[in-house]
Amino acid sequence: MPTQNKPLFPSSRRPDVQRRGTALLKKDKIRLAVIAVILLGAMFAVFPIEDRVKLGLDLKGGVHIVLLAKTDAAASGEDDSIERLVAVLRNRVDQYGIAEPQIQREGINRVAVDLPGVSDPAAALELIGRTAVLQFRQVVRSGPTPPPEVERKNYSSDEAFDIARANWDGLMKEYGESLAEFENTAKDDPNLTVGRDEDDGRAYVLGEVYVSGGELSDARYTEDEYGKPAVAFRFNRDGAAAFEKATADNIGRQIAIVLDGVIISAPVVQTRISDEGRITGNFTYDEAIRLAVMLKAGALPVEVEVVENRAVGPSLGEDSIHSGVRSGVIGGALVAVFMLIYYGMLGIAADAALATAILILMATVIFLKTTLTLPGIGGIILTIGMAVDGNVLIYERMREEYCSGKTVMAALDSGFRKALVVILDSNVTTLIAAGVLFYFGSGPIRGFAVTLSIGVLSAMFGNIVVTRALLQILLRFNKNLAL
Repeated sequence: MPTQNKPLFPSSRRPDVQRRGTALLKKDKIRLAVIAVILLGAMFAVFPIEDRVKLGLDLKGGVHIVLLAKTDAAASGEDDSIERLVAVLRNRVDQYGIAEPQIQREGINRVAVDLPGVSDPAAALELIGRTAVLQFRQVVRSGPTPPPEVERKNYSSDEAFDIARANWDGLMKEYGESLAEFENTAKDDPNLTVGRDEDDGRAYVLGEVYVSGGELSDARYTEDEYGKPAVAFRFNRDGAAAFEKATADNIGRQIAIVLDGVIISAPVVQTRISDEGRITGNFTYDEAIRLAVMLKAGALPVEVEVVENRAVGPSLGEDSIHSGVRSGVIGGALVAVFMLIYYGMLGIAADAALATAILILMATVIFLKTTLTLPGIGGIILTIGMAVDGNVLIYERMREEYCSGKTVMAALDSGFRKALVVILDSNVTTLIAAGVLFYFGSGPIRGFAVTLSIGVLSAMFGNIVVTRALLQILLRFNKNLAL
């Protein structure tokens, strides 16, 4: 407990106090000016705090997807396919406009993707999991369209329905025979393949690949002449030359537009086209946007398999935020009250340094656009304990120096100097641990490491600069403070 009624400034030991009075020294004014500027800047960055802090998946809700690269070369580390996969995924997500995504490699051949704020897991999975290999191919043959299935409700009697059903069975038999013939044709020629139109189910025998998606220079959302969603594209120089030759050679004939082995459309070429065109189909607005993004970002360099796909509800994130904020407020209040009870008026300096450290921490998180996660909130709360721990070391050192016979100001200087060594040692080891967590960790673990590192630095500023400046002012204006 604090020593009772032991004045910090006994006049018999400090006659110079009477001469100095209570005027602030120049260095005190400089310290206060620096602290005031930093605090004003931090307050400007933090308040109002709404929508300024970027929240992670566990706080905001969203989609978490893990992809497995299905390639032996990637698994053995013989090529850079995983790095290229990450680059393509990041390009797709960035162009689609998802805020603060987290895309990172896990292990040898896995990639984890966190998409905060995304409420449609199926759309997100299509965006990042679709290979998006685009080809413009020769149409060698086209088959019939499968007839629509007959339904009893469309006929007035069972007899009429039975007749229609028999006709439908005959047409389906012809369609199956045509499809089997196409498959046999493709088996005999390795340059041929069979594809189906995704809209009407018509089968095609496809031949030469005229141009591929790798030769696209741009793709964007547009609308056709009927106002329906479509995708406009533009080729680079090599692609434009190949596409112009292909369209010139196929005027009056079809060219199939194939995406991941599925025929999107097979339009008839009306005229020679040089470097740009348009993909039409039965698209919705969102589907056209995603297709444009995938084509512009490029195809995935390897085939991937989805091994995990889960959604995190925003309500869970809100509960986590409220629990974290409540824990921080209660913890901070208890620490502040303890410092006031144990150290009396000197606890004011410690509490002010603690508040400053938290404010600087939040301002830095916002300024660096760091994504805050639930473990990150834990790092902030841990900062409260570290900031006060430094003040306890300083105060106890001051008490030891004062009890050894030194004057109060001498005890202040000596206490800070000796405590500084311990504070630096402990905080440097904490920073090393945080660096290891950031380097080897992923996702929320990295978020914890970031907030912990920023918290350590802000706590050191509070201990070394803020506490010392306030203590010097308190001791200068109140000569009867006791340790």
